[in-house]
Amino acid sequence: MKIFKKSWVRWYMRLGHGAKGAFYGLIGLLAINDIIHDQPIVAGSEAVLADLDSWPLGSAVLGLLAFGLLGYVLWRLTQASIGPGHTEALSIRQVLQRCGYVASGITYLGIAQSAAKLALNLAVDFDDTIEDLASVLFEQDVGPWMLLGVGIGVVAVGCLYIYGAVSGGYINDFHRDLYRPVRRWAKVIGRVGITARGVGFVLIGAYLIKAAYLVDDESAGGLGNVFDELDEVFLGEYWLGAIALGFLAYAIYMIVAAFYRQFPTVDSSIGAKNG
Repeated sequence: MKIFKKSWVRWYMRLGHGAKGAFYGLIGLLAINDIIHDQPIVAGSEAVLADLDSWPLGSAVLGLLAFGLLGYVLWRLTQASIGPGHTEALSIRQVLQRCGYVASGITYLGIAQSAAKLALNLAVDFDDTIEDLASVLFEQDVGPWMLLGVGIGVVAVGCLYIYGAVSGGYINDFHRDLYRPVRRWAKVIGRVGITARGVGFVLIGAYLIKAAYLVDDESAGGLGNVFDELDEVFLGEYWLGAIALGFLAYAIYMIVAAFYRQFPTVDSSIGAKNG
């Protein structure tokens, strides 16, 4: 894989891993701060970007975040175009996996675009895209059924993340020059963090299913909507705290991966590692 021979490409992809980790860490920290101070939970990508925009050097931080996340977009699109697997004939699983990489890349591209706009003092629309999609779908007779299918698919993605975390299939390989106990604990922390991400996807999908059943677009939404909904349920703060701590674990794991992850060599496959 000639692209991995270029040191600047590997460097930029590592920066992307670190930027993604920092982003998830901020989501977790904001949620924990709101829980500690008994405030309405305001979390998710939009909340993080809005909070960064209020910092004294917020524009510079947002610009760095946008630049870094583009490195992760490059990694995802590289995965989609080159891997996974050695075989020339793609299986259904590999096609779906590549589609997932593209979807992930597009998601972080959107976040990077919003961060860049805020850094340049341009207007950003923070409307929930998923809620808007649900509203459009509900204008069609089959819209609720389509949203139900999307919700089931998102739940399935979350379950795959949880399974990948527990089985170790989604845990990255680290360079052997990383101190062995640190490497071992990084993988443990990674399992916790990826499980938290999986739970987040399951909850997003569950609320999509709820929205489809009630034909209520306000029940549909992304991670920010999930945090807001959980804040209203019994023992919701404990669920929120657990997920937020999981996101902090994921942030630590991704930052370690930024320095020590083993990227594929020319003769190896990108494989099924889904970090």
